[in-house]
Amino acid sequence: MNRYLSIFITMLLIASLSLLYSCGGTNSGKANLVAMYGLVNGSNWRGADPTAIVSEHKIKINGTSANGQTMIITLNTKELGEYTFSPTNGHFAEFIPNMASGTERFSTLIGDGGGVLRLTSFNEETKTLGGEFSFKACRSDGASKSVTEGRFTNVPYTFYNFEDEQYNNVFKFTHNNILWEAVNVSGVKNDTAMIVKGECDRSQAWQSVTLQMPQNVSAGVHYFGQDVSGFFQSGFYSFPATAGAITITENNTQNKIIKGTFFFNYRNNNNEVQSISDGVFDLKYTDETVVE
Repeated sequence: MNRYLSIFITMLLIASLSLLYSCGGTNSGKANLVAMYGLVNGSNWRGADPTAIVSEHKIKINGTSANGQTMIITLNTKELGEYTFSPTNGHFAEFIPNMASGTERFSTLIGDGGGVLRLTSFNEETKTLGGEFSFKACRSDGASKSVTEGRFTNVPYTFYNFEDEQYNNVFKFTHNNILWEAVNVSGVKNDTAMIVKGECDRSQAWQSVTLQMPQNVSAGVHYFGQDVSGFFQSGFYSFPATAGAITITENNTQNKIIKGTFFFNYRNNNNEVQSISDGVFDLKYTDETVVE
């Protein structure tokens, strides 16, 4: 009786192992895990739902933690390899510490900031990125953040061609893991500001994003604060943008074309941190400035 019981248990064990491996075991989930994490001054930091924007020659990766701490990494290349953050080569990293409006960011471009990123994976089929990073980011008041043991895996990216001389009249963003493409896109330059807006199809969702920048906003990264503002409107509620940035890739004043990317956080009616990510706009604006 014991002999038959032993055989039965052995067969059960073999069947269980076969089922485990046929389903990919416990490693299949880890292989496809989307993650961005590291240590900030020795404390754990993990970005929730990290994303990336890829253009012809640049990569921008961003992640925001559950408590609103945002990390942004920009590479002036698309090639695999190791790159040093420097003010002269276009590679840099930034850290925005919290959700407070106008909070000054820490950057490798300030003071003795610097660091390195190793891009180990660029998969054009799955449109995902992977790599490792570490850096020291400084603030104008002398404070600094040390980021170590940084890593990102399977981060999804959206490709966008900013070198096209034409404009595509698009305004896209991701909210609650859904990519929205605005049906009404508009841009106005007046005597005080440049305003771009994307409104979604109200039959699907009554929501929009509005971005306001300086009248003659230049190419580069602009953080939400005194000169740059925005809000996400959902139904009858408007939520102001807090931690985040707008990156202008082109402001063609002759042809009145403006292109860029954006992301920001906001707090909903329950005071919960929410994110707008993967923002892209490429549109022709109307110039309403008064010529004297």
